[in-house]
Amino acid sequence: MSIREAIVRHWPLKLAALALSLIVWVLIALEEPATHLEDIRLELSLAPTAALAEPLPPIQALIAGPRGEFLKLASAPLVIRAAIPESAEGAHHHLVISPSDVELPRNVKVTVQEVLPREIDVVLDRRAERTVPVAVRAVVEPEAGYTLDGPVTVAPAVVQVAGARSVIGAIDSIATQSLLLKNVIGTFERVVPLDTTGHAVLHISPASVTLSGRTRKT
Repeated sequence: MSIREAIVRHWPLKLAALALSLIVWVLIALEEPATHLEDIRLELSLAPTAALAEPLPPIQALIAGPRGEFLKLASAPLVIRAAIPESAEGAHHHLVISPSDVELPRNVKVTVQEVLPREIDVVLDRRAERTVPVAVRAVVEPEAGYTLDGPVTVAPAVVQVAGARSVIGAIDSIATQSLLLKNVIGTFERVVPLDTTGHAVLHISPASVTLSGRTRKT
């Protein structure tokens, strides 16, 4: 029997055996104990008159358990819930957290060994609301032989912003995400999200606006 014949002989059985071996290896690897740093979502309960004045720092948990359990956390994140007293409004509230504060999903079999950091400062201010204009960041390039017929309009022209008074007071407008339209003929209309970069502690409504305009022949 040649080497080639020996290799291809009973190849379906050999392929099935190889696949089964890989499956067994993966299952064993997923059951191996390991440690892993996982992000934690911190959910704060604030007084109705209070709002965050600064973004919360990232928090992570050092968890231990079978490797396969870590995969479940992609759809069921770790959470810490904390209530901030009304007396903390307009001040730095020192929040101390521990591994026992971490809420684990029911179907995830891991243990929390540590949380990093253990202490954070929550900066609060009085909650306020105001309307601010929308700043359009759009470039419209008409098709050859056409020109833009008037300015690009935005609807709504103003948006509602809610959050810490000290943060809102420093805002004069909310910009749209950058938009580039090429070879435009006739009327155009696009829904564009607002750019929330640097506004993590604010609630902006609506989250998107509609830009429209038209071109005409030159």
